[in-house]
Amino acid sequence: MNPEEITQLREELGWSLAKFGKYFGVTAQAVLKWERGTALPNDFALASMIQLKRRLDEAKGNNQKQQFINGLKQALLTGGIIALLTYLFNQDDSL
Repeated sequence: MNPEEITQLREELGWSLAKFGKYFGVTAQAVLKWERGTALPNDFALASMIQLKRRLDEAKGNNQKQQFINGLKQALLTGGIIALLTYLFNQDDSL
């Protein structure tokens, strides 16, 4: 993903730099560097962002997108990063 795509993804989610960074285990400053193109995301963050964008693109309509985003939040809150990754990379075609 290029810097503009990272910014678009974060804005589509409606998340601040800090909130976006939290999901990838980095600071708001790190996200800002990704968005400015002065640093690159690590492999984990990059793969997760690509998958997140793909899943959001597959969601039909705003309601499904919001349900998916809410599921991401819940997975991270209840089960931590492993639950988040399981949710994000689940091949469920129900979207």
